[in-house]
Amino acid sequence: MSMPRDDRARWWEAQAWALSAEADRRRRRQGTAVIIVSAAFVLISVFCLFVGALVLIGLVGLMFFGGCLLAGILMRGDPDSQTTLVLSLCVSLLLGLGCALLFTFTLLSAQTYGLRGAQLAPLAVSAIGIVFFGIGGVVALVWRRRQRRARLQYERAPRRTERS
Repeated sequence: MSMPRDDRARWWEAQAWALSAEADRRRRRQGTAVIIVSAAFVLISVFCLFVGALVLIGLVGLMFFGGCLLAGILMRGDPDSQTTLVLSLCVSLLLGLGCALLFTFTLLSAQTYGLRGAQLAPLAVSAIGIVFFGIGGVVALVWRRRQRRARLQYERAPRRTERS
């Protein structure tokens, strides 16, 4: 014996809502975990800023994990809001800046002390981070601005009316 068609549609709709609610809860839990871990690293980075030999690594950690902290806060918010989009672009640029600082400081270290194998990994990781977060963030920001400008021009354009 099968369910009537109306009951099946309601059952599927209830299942979809339940799965959506579970995905939202999971995203918020992951956001909370990112906030806690990033906040710990931000505190460690702030501590490093006050230790003479660790100022540069503290600055890199503050930029990078500050961006991670903002990303965790965004994970707990509404993913479809305009604020989330703008803050996501800011997070991307902040992470790109952190990667650029790491790249710069590693290159300066290589110039001062010579290039060693241990410096190749931070150089590669920070270069990839610059491409994805820094350049990617700038491209996304420009794309979003052009998209918004095109939408505003479309909304302001005079409407043609059909003549009968």
